[in-house]
Amino acid sequence: MIKNLKTGFFFFFLSLSLCGYSSWKWTKVHALDNGKRYESTGFSANGKGYVSCGVDTNNNCYNDLWEYDAAFDYWTQKVNLPANYRRGAYGFELNNQGYLGGGTSDPTSTLGTILNDFWMYDPILNTWTAKAVCPTAVYRAASVNCNGKGYVMCGVSGSWGASSDVYEYNPIINSWVFKTTFPGLASSSGGRDGGVATSANNKIYFGMGKDDSFFQNDWWEYNPTTNAWLQKSNFPGSGRTGAFAFTLNGMPCAGMGSDGSYNNDTWWYNTTTNTWNYTTSFSGAARRGVACFVIGNVGYMGTGKSGGGSKQDFYKLDADVGIEDLEKNSYLTLYPNPVIGNEFTVQYTQPFNTLTIKLLSLDGKTVQTQELTNASQTIDRTGLSKGVYFVIIQNKQQVVATKKIILL
Repeated sequence: MIKNLKTGFFFFFLSLSLCGYSSWKWTKVHALDNGKRYESTGFSANGKGYVSCGVDTNNNCYNDLWEYDAAFDYWTQKVNLPANYRRGAYGFELNNQGYLGGGTSDPTSTLGTILNDFWMYDPILNTWTAKAVCPTAVYRAASVNCNGKGYVMCGVSGSWGASSDVYEYNPIINSWVFKTTFPGLASSSGGRDGGVATSANNKIYFGMGKDDSFFQNDWWEYNPTTNAWLQKSNFPGSGRTGAFAFTLNGMPCAGMGSDGSYNNDTWWYNTTTNTWNYTTSFSGAARRGVACFVIGNVGYMGTGKSGGGSKQDFYKLDADVGIEDLEKNSYLTLYPNPVIGNEFTVQYTQPFNTLTIKLLSLDGKTVQTQELTNASQTIDRTGLSKGVYFVIIQNKQQVVATKKIILL
């Protein structure tokens, strides 16, 4: 089974476009003021970002709310959610209002109550209003807004099993409706714990998470108008749960999460060509269970759980995409490609002072790093397994060029 999955990854990567690279960069911003936590909930509303709930290092759950002002890079505590402490809740923005619901009241186990209450936050009045309860109690569900409505997808249900249900919320009539079930893979029930969702071009993109038995990396397009699912190219990293996803410049971005270990990769998905492109490694600690939101055209992601415990740091992801960016890979040449022997050459023709060469495996893990000291530099691949890798040229944390290379 594992061998077949690896073979599938190999041929999938051979079909990816070598262009489509953009200038991406993670930058650290002000940390969340009220301590470390994971499985908190992020949403944006009226030009600000918000983080609520979650569980800290000492297994304390929260119901607080914090507002992030990107213009001044600071957090302000707002009025608490007038309901249970919780983790793993879902949230989204509709009509400049924030919405939050679901989650579980227990910080560590299946002994707590899975919730189905649903609340609207008004950022102008700084008030919460109870709304129609969701028909299903669920936590670690994916949530997203699309075409003026909110969607809650899969998660862990009241029976503590992975759910496949999709519900739609209409804020105008304050009503939920069951839409469909997530089909999932043929080998699973369709239920999915800890998947992610984001929207682009009036459609929803959903994937990853854990099904009955395995971490998954599948990626799907859901059309709310036709109520139909279409499987797309798999997320190129490892199968995982607790990842992040948001959309910048009309492009879904996803990464991080846990596949048993913690990941720090970041990818963007081209909805037109159905291809994935590597952006950059996250500059902080690899983690899962993060909170994220988008302000303007900048994505924000932070908190979460890493190998060192719960986190409170926060970062922003900028994507400055233009036609000129698609030409920058022409400055990078790799030869021979495929590589049969123990060496290959990296040639970078743009003037530079200090750059770094990174070699990344298919799951986004760095397997080799060295400084680029010459316009033409030899790389020793001794000890690396056969397969497809990414060669990344970085200026500090910013990717300036990337191409794939095949080691035979």
